[in-house]
Amino acid sequence: MIRSKLANKNEERVVPQTIDQIEALNDLYATYAHPIKSSCQTSSRKLHQKKNVISILKQRETGQINFHRYPNARYNLMDSFLPNQGQVVASMTRPTFCGQFSEDGQRFFSACQDYCIRLYDTTTSQMFRQQAEFAAEEVGWSILDTALSPDRNSIAYATWSDCLYLIKLNESQSQTNIIPLHLQPYSHSFSIFSLQYSVDGSEIIGGSNDTCVYIYDLHKQRRTLRVQAHEDDVNAVRFIDDSNSLIVSGSDDNLISIWDRRALNELQPKPVGIFAGHTNGITFVHSRMDTRYLISNSKDQSIKLWDMRHFANESAIETIRTKSNNTDNGWDYRYDGYGPKPQKYDLPGDPSIRTYCGHSVRYTLIRCYFSPSFTTGQKYIITGSSDGCINIYDVLTGTVKLRLRICDRMHESRERCIRDVSWHPYENYIISTSWDSPQAHVRWTHSFDETIDSKSSCSSEPNVVDVEQLTPPILQRPSALLRSLLNRQFLGYYFDQSTNEDSSPEE
Repeated sequence: MIRSKLANKNEERVVPQTIDQIEALNDLYATYAHPIKSSCQTSSRKLHQKKNVISILKQRETGQINFHRYPNARYNLMDSFLPNQGQVVASMTRPTFCGQFSEDGQRFFSACQDYCIRLYDTTTSQMFRQQAEFAAEEVGWSILDTALSPDRNSIAYATWSDCLYLIKLNESQSQTNIIPLHLQPYSHSFSIFSLQYSVDGSEIIGGSNDTCVYIYDLHKQRRTLRVQAHEDDVNAVRFIDDSNSLIVSGSDDNLISIWDRRALNELQPKPVGIFAGHTNGITFVHSRMDTRYLISNSKDQSIKLWDMRHFANESAIETIRTKSNNTDNGWDYRYDGYGPKPQKYDLPGDPSIRTYCGHSVRYTLIRCYFSPSFTTGQKYIITGSSDGCINIYDVLTGTVKLRLRICDRMHESRERCIRDVSWHPYENYIISTSWDSPQAHVRWTHSFDETIDSKSSCSSEPNVVDVEQLTPPILQRPSALLRSLLNRQFLGYYFDQSTNEDSSPEE
């Protein structure tokens, strides 16, 4: 029996563990437990056990740690530089639904209910400049999801339409070239709620309101897959690894299905495995891209971590289906401010490794992600919330490491909802995407101002950081000396004060 405290709650979550779950949890700990190797065998053991910034920098200066060879040192260092301030970098006139960095972190793209997709230049850590704006076509209510191709030459978006749409990006970007991708659904009222490019950029996967998963092949210029994957809306889809063969789908039927395209019969589709444990619809899924670990966000107000080696059995699946049919009570997360409370007990047969509670999932399909591998080793889970907060969970302990919020107090409000959040893949900052139009995009960074408490900022609550101001500021640059030190320790190269630009790595 494992007890874990819920963040800012006076109750405990009681999680009975099966033998399989205990083994899976031990395996999870092992993936994060690689020790920091040392190139200096004569160094003291006591020094290597320290995790604070001073000890890590001391080891680096004395040649005991190489950040490129031993990334755990980098992860431990970045633990001390989690965001402690927020600054508004973009405002909109309508709610903003999506906001993500490109894979290389040099672009940020967002979609707003004003029918526009905006592309921002983020080539340096101090830059957030709008580069282009595209007026989307055939938008019924809002742009629901977007995806930037791996080569950054096109943006795909979805709305209430029987097509996906592709925006071709050119050098001048003076003329918008939008191409419809016909999915040929059988339903008249059709929408894709979630989409993603394959790793090689050749395909786009989508989950729809007709219970199906679609794949469109950009080379063949046609739909190549339509699978009836669930019994209700498919709110979330994702490629699981680089092969494009394994995909995951999450639905309002409360289930998460894993599909192997190499053994998939479109007429008689059968998943290779199902995860059952959520008691309400799935809003998002994300893969650690290691063919093993997945996370899912749900309208039952929780995130669950899954191991692909441990699927649910038929009994657990039937329990979830029965509970789904009997406990709805007419609650609609889109309109009703109060819904189901997080379950104090996991359901029998729930194979999830961890359950994370403390955020709120209402009004819209709120997203969650593993933190970047380069800077954090994917040791955190980051999620938006309908109470105007970003929650950063520790993967291993299940506790809230940090909470970032755009309002002066946490409360339920459609206008405060943070629907999407993106952690820069190589820099240490986060961009939130909110329905709060004046604060549509907030940039969360670590300030080196010693007057700011890195644990609580200006908030009276522990581990809570409030946004500083409501007008777009000039992004602050840390001192040249401090920036030089951090670049040298963290990335292995020097900051040239004369040119005021980052030099290239020596390697």
